[in-house]
Amino acid sequence: MSAPGHVDFYAIVLFLHIVAALAAFGVTFAYPIIDAAVRRIDLRSVPTYHEVQIQIGRRLITPAAIVVLAAGLYLALDRWKDAGSGWFTGAGIIIIVILGIEHAVLIPNARQLRDRAALDLQGSAGGTLALSADYERLARQRMIFGGVDQLLVVIAVFLMVVKPGA
Repeated sequence: MSAPGHVDFYAIVLFLHIVAALAAFGVTFAYPIIDAAVRRIDLRSVPTYHEVQIQIGRRLITPAAIVVLAAGLYLALDRWKDAGSGWFTGAGIIIIVILGIEHAVLIPNARQLRDRAALDLQGSAGGTLALSADYERLARQRMIFGGVDQLLVVIAVFLMVVKPGA
C-alpha cells in the first residue's frame, strides 16, 4: 500500500479501480428511484428508460467493470500476498458473476421490458396508459436480479475494505 501523500503507479491504479467501480455500479443503486419517477411522471417514457438501461449496461457498466477487474488483478498481483487471499478471490468471482448477470439477464430483460412497454402503451385503449401483467412480471424479475447485483456489489466492497483473512 502506498504511503499517504505518495503517488506511485499502484496509487494511480487504485484510484482508477475505485473510480471505475463507482462508474460501473453507482447507477444501479439509482435504478429503482428512476423507475418509480418515470412511471409516476409519464408512462410513455418507460420504453426509453429501458433503452437507456441497455445502453448504460453495454457502454458504461461493462467497460468500467472490466477496468475494475483488470485494475484489481494488478493491485493484488503487485502485492503477491494478496493474490491468494479469500477476500481477493471472492471479490474477483463477484465481479465476474455481476458481469454474467448483466449480460445474461439484465440487458436481455431490459430489451424485453422496452419492447413489452412499447406494445402495451401502443395498445392502451381509450387513451388510458397502462402496463400489462407481462410487463410487471418482467419488471419484478429485473428488480430481483438488480437487487442481487446490488447485494454483490456491497459484499465486494466489504471484502475490499475489510480484507478478511489478510
